[in-house]
Amino acid sequence: MKALNLHGINNLVYEEVETPSPKRGEVLLKIRACGICSSDEDRVMKTGTYHFPTIPGHEFSGEIIEVGEGVEDSYMGKKASVFPLLPCGKCSACKSEQYPMCSDYKYFGSRNDGGFAEYLAVPIWNLVILDDSIDYKVGALMEPAAVALHSVNIGGVKKGDKVAVIGTGTIGVLIGAFSKLKGAEVYICGRRRESMEKAESFGFETIDIQRLEEKVTEKTAGERMDVVFEAVGTNEAMEKAVLSTKNAGVVVAVGNPKSDFRLPKDVYWKILRRQLQIRGTWNSDYSEKNNDWKEVARLMSEHGFPFEKLITKTYSLKEYKEAFAALADKSVSKTKLMFVMD
Repeated sequence: MKALNLHGINNLVYEEVETPSPKRGEVLLKIRACGICSSDEDRVMKTGTYHFPTIPGHEFSGEIIEVGEGVEDSYMGKKASVFPLLPCGKCSACKSEQYPMCSDYKYFGSRNDGGFAEYLAVPIWNLVILDDSIDYKVGALMEPAAVALHSVNIGGVKKGDKVAVIGTGTIGVLIGAFSKLKGAEVYICGRRRESMEKAESFGFETIDIQRLEEKVTEKTAGERMDVVFEAVGTNEAMEKAVLSTKNAGVVVAVGNPKSDFRLPKDVYWKILRRQLQIRGTWNSDYSEKNNDWKEVARLMSEHGFPFEKLITKTYSLKEYKEAFAALADKSVSKTKLMFVMD
């Protein structure tokens, strides 16, 4: 099969590799679409994966074309997305079904080969079966959508809340969408006019981050926001989040930082004196009790939100150089870039 194989930092190669065979309890997924995450940019161009070579990609969907031993034939031909985390099943987090906090997990696309390929063997436990009406490209958005929904749940967003989302990327827009579904009044905050116009096309009111405190004061009669999501991962964004949150309000840290965080003393004092709650979030719930993925699959099947509008551009695997050049070009606004295999 063809795949994008990372042999070292800045050494991604489109090449022929061995097609995997499904083991017991696994299926062979013919990958139809795979999103390109900002974390993939870092892995390919800056930090590398946990070993070389590795096939990156953790946001993917496809068609089940083969089943391994012990897997029912009824899985054949079904559409599926994939929860990319492979928990150890032995640690205390796994025993309480808190799989994102597993102390010895593996992960498709960073610790294990992932979705920048034509095929992948996947345990049936990780499969999220999709409704036939869901396009494969939309199915590949399930991972960032589940992360966004998990963030909204961590934030405790409820009907009537005033919510600000700092960040106009895929996850930021999806946090806004799921917050609106909860009945919140939502504002998307960004820096680039083009990015904010994209958010506005989904029906959101936007605020320039440089005027965030002023606008928040204006729109809340001085009370500030109930919940603020920091979905960028910068010092400035976190400072703005803290300063825009009401007394006893909630700040949800979502964005992955590129460097150390250092809050000014006056900003830190606001956390203390307003008695703010700072809640961290990572990944998504995937258990019998709480499963963000199944909820997203249901929302996608209802076609109530235009997920497909989040996809800025698609590429074939062999167009990977163009795709990663577009991802690295910060002068151009974009939401989701994606590889499509058919």
